[in-house]
Amino acid sequence: MGRSGTKQFARALNRGGGAVVEADEDQQQFFRDLAATARQTVEEVRGFEENYFSVLQGAIFTLPWIANTSTRLQSYIEQDFHAAFEFARDLSQAKNFQEFARINTEYVQKCVELSYAQARDFFRQ
Repeated sequence: MGRSGTKQFARALNRGGGAVVEADEDQQQFFRDLAATARQTVEEVRGFEENYFSVLQGAIFTLPWIANTSTRLQSYIEQDFHAAFEFARDLSQAKNFQEFARINTEYVQKCVELSYAQARDFFRQ
């Protein structure tokens, strides 16, 4: 390859490198957008949960035996929402699909562990 061919190869390589950087930026933006959507969804569900528990708190006056169960369920839901918010935050930091898969797998594992611990606690008493 002559001097002219080397320069053309270098220009082509630089153009291709720019595409790689642009693809990385696109992936990062995709994960930021996905995380924002996940956060919004969690917040909307949280609003529903808060409304549900305000209705349940009103029922406690008529059914006092519900109070302990309500408090425990509220605690479980708080744990679940905390895990979901952490997932959304971590997801926004993902740089590629491998990190996305790792973060998603860790979140699923955490959900399973939380569910097991919560079920064990709930049925213990």
